[in-house]
Amino acid sequence: MISHLNSAAGIGDYNMKIPNNFDLRSLQVFVITADHGGMTQSAKVLRMTQSAVSQIIAGLELSVGVKLFDRSVRPIVLTSAGRILLDRGRQILKDTKEAFRETQTLEHRKLASLTIAMTDSMSAVLGSHLYETMNEISNYWRFWSGLSPYHREEFLSHNIDIIITSSNVMEDVGGLNRYRVFQEPYVLIFPKGYKGAVDLSDEARDLPFLRFSMRSAMGLRIERQLNRLRLKFPDVAEFDRAPAHTLAVAKGMGWGVTTPLCLLENPQLIEHVEVHPISRGAFSRHFDLLSREDNLGDIPEKIAHESRNILKDRCLPTLYSEVPWLEEMILLNED
Repeated sequence: MISHLNSAAGIGDYNMKIPNNFDLRSLQVFVITADHGGMTQSAKVLRMTQSAVSQIIAGLELSVGVKLFDRSVRPIVLTSAGRILLDRGRQILKDTKEAFRETQTLEHRKLASLTIAMTDSMSAVLGSHLYETMNEISNYWRFWSGLSPYHREEFLSHNIDIIITSSNVMEDVGGLNRYRVFQEPYVLIFPKGYKGAVDLSDEARDLPFLRFSMRSAMGLRIERQLNRLRLKFPDVAEFDRAPAHTLAVAKGMGWGVTTPLCLLENPQLIEHVEVHPISRGAFSRHFDLLSREDNLGDIPEKIAHESRNILKDRCLPTLYSEVPWLEEMILLNED
């Protein structure tokens, strides 16, 4: 009877011999190497030497008895067997991570941990409020902020669960859920009491143009728009962080292009600058919340919804009291 039940349930499948070098870690290294297009790139992501990555891949190939990469071409490409294992491997790693999540959760399916990456401006404005209102969904929260292009590799390595980003660094990645959180215009800021021209296209302005760093998605977006409009401003200074940029303008050191969210990083400075819309060449940016499909259940959608509520009810009213015309230009709907 027991033998019959084992056969019917497929329990005998679990007794199959798994090769010695085939383990989840080697499978993860293989998937990351395939996703990043080579062992040099995956070694950086995994914080390993290229030699260590190569040895793990070689051991995995030995255990399965087939070559997974064609090394006769550069860059290396997957073999037919490698493509099959990549598809299956992604699913195995996803299922394994979910299994760990489910076994580590407490009552009410509370997550063991949750890692959310955001740009500096979004993290400064939203992070603490989000934790305050939703802390019950996870035992441990990690908020990672910084330049959004650097979040990509950590997300692909499964070190990040959710990204709230304004950049397009994840547009080529499949298997993602995307939820719109926020859309805002780029605006001009000048020192308080500035009497000169307040249109973007004035290249003869007395004040110098203060840039955002080209290392940031925001700096790159602004420069692309200036190039599109064929505007050339002398290189004087650039800033990595929005508060430093706004403070320099408030001190009368120059003018700049920024966004409402960046102004909210240090709301005390808003009253010390003049904010104007961009008439010719107006452009905007949007923030999306990204998560993996079939991962975390409805938690990403709930976080996106709560993020919109926090911005609407707690953060943006401070800005609207100083710059009321912005209320009509900021979109918080889900579409």
